[in-house]
Amino acid sequence: MLNNIRIVLVETSHSGNIGSAARAMKTMGLINLCLVSPKCSIDEQAIALSAGAEDVVKNAAVVSAFDEAVADCSLVIGTSARLRHLPSSLIEPRECGEKAIETAAKCGRIAIVFGRERVGLTNDELLKCRYHLTIPANPDYSSLNLAMAVQLVCYELRMAYLKMQKAPFSAIEKMNQTPNPLATAQELEYFYQHVERLYTQLDFIQNQSVMQKLRRLYQRADVEKNELNILRGMLSAVEKRLIFYKE
Repeated sequence: MLNNIRIVLVETSHSGNIGSAARAMKTMGLINLCLVSPKCSIDEQAIALSAGAEDVVKNAAVVSAFDEAVADCSLVIGTSARLRHLPSSLIEPRECGEKAIETAAKCGRIAIVFGRERVGLTNDELLKCRYHLTIPANPDYSSLNLAMAVQLVCYELRMAYLKMQKAPFSAIEKMNQTPNPLATAQELEYFYQHVERLYTQLDFIQNQSVMQKLRRLYQRADVEKNELNILRGMLSAVEKRLIFYKE
């Protein structure tokens, strides 16, 4: 289950943070690290601070864009210190661990995304996350560095994993009986582009706020692959009808 979980670091500025994050991951049994457009190279400091997790650092995938890092994931959780999002999307580390392990048990891939050291994730990146993870630190001093945040979240992932291991075999088997997997982030992104293109053409979408609300709506629904196929079929049927009337 832990192998289905990917820790994603976006535009990390300091190589030591990559090494320290890798160490935090490996102590909790996670090995899949992905770096999105890192601002630093894997240098001696990264290896030194990995303290034995050199394999996690050297095997890290390096991609150029957020979308590429989460494309094959059916659950994307983005960390954010800002609480301006809808309450329904906010979760804390313990709930994050439970939801991630539950999805991993069903063979789904999960991405837990950590933003830039200074400014975190952009609004556009957060819109692409099903949940927004916040750490309920001391409001008078909530300064957590990147590796600390990764360690805390990975600990909760491991605790949820160990709890799952102790569950009755029948409960685990029941959880695994998922006939229809969830749509991946990439499949949903294609769908959102299809929606925006069609309903802009129909003059229904006239500003980005509508599309943002539609994204949140479909993310809350946990759309399955077969359901998404139906939705895209509906959009295509409308497009064909439009072409017919134009002719």
